[in-house]
Amino acid sequence: MSPNKLPVLRASFEATGSGRWLMQTIVSQQLDRANGFQLDLALSDDSVKGKLQATEAKLAAGEVDFIDTDWLSIARCRRAGLAITGAVPYGAIFGGVVVPSSGAVRTLADLPGKTIGVVRRLDKNWLLLCAYCKDKLGFDPEQVCTVMEAGSKSLLRERLCIGGLDAALLFWHQIPPLVSGGEYFEVCDLQELLPGVGAREVPSTFFVFRDALVEANPELVRGFGAALRAVCEVLREDAAAWQEASNYRSHDWPALRDKWLSRVQPHWQGGMAEDLARLADYLGAFHAEAEFHGLPEGTLSASFLQ
Repeated sequence: MSPNKLPVLRASFEATGSGRWLMQTIVSQQLDRANGFQLDLALSDDSVKGKLQATEAKLAAGEVDFIDTDWLSIARCRRAGLAITGAVPYGAIFGGVVVPSSGAVRTLADLPGKTIGVVRRLDKNWLLLCAYCKDKLGFDPEQVCTVMEAGSKSLLRERLCIGGLDAALLFWHQIPPLVSGGEYFEVCDLQELLPGVGAREVPSTFFVFRDALVEANPELVRGFGAALRAVCEVLREDAAAWQEASNYRSHDWPALRDKWLSRVQPHWQGGMAEDLARLADYLGAFHAEAEFHGLPEGTLSASFLQ
């Protein structure tokens, strides 16, 4: 097939997110064309529109072919009647609790009575934090903390920096630059909570396609998966390429890269769907109103999870 006739995959990623690092490198190194497709990348804001993130809304409207989002959001969308599925694993994309160094919070046990900022209450990070605190520490942050929903990760970071929050549940890539100056520190990386709740290391977040595309053109999805594995290898092996992709060149870049390396990899163990269903069940045990308790059929496309 002529390079000009390659099928196009339209993607939407947050301009402030780390997923775009992978996508932009796929394009710049022509890893899309090498794997039989052309990637058309559109950048979006990081706001929440109703119950959907901005990129989820674009996928639901058919404006793009794929995005990245977590397994709980995929399940939530399927329950709402949106035929989308997690076909290609991305990474263990969990955030962390960050506090001002001058504040009173030093551990998760110090959270009762404090004000904590979150992007939204349906965020997997908040759900995991609440479940862990209920299960292991004996308190419910929803009941004993003042919770402020910012609606976007950028606004949440701003609210923490201007004051008024005792803690904020930030996205992972926001944390190393913020704590490097010493004015803030990370109380807890939520990824580190997983062993304590009986969960092994699994990807929380997937590249999500509409069912119709997966069924009509599975080879196109597999081509994307091959491009993703290739770009992950490039960015893991080449620190300069990683810096170029992230556009982060400050002196503390190794800390941000270390967090990325601990979360994103091209190969995952089998049994992901079962493990994530069990983790959803765990969260559901502490969030009855969130309607977890298993994953709807088709949440993850098992035949692609290699």
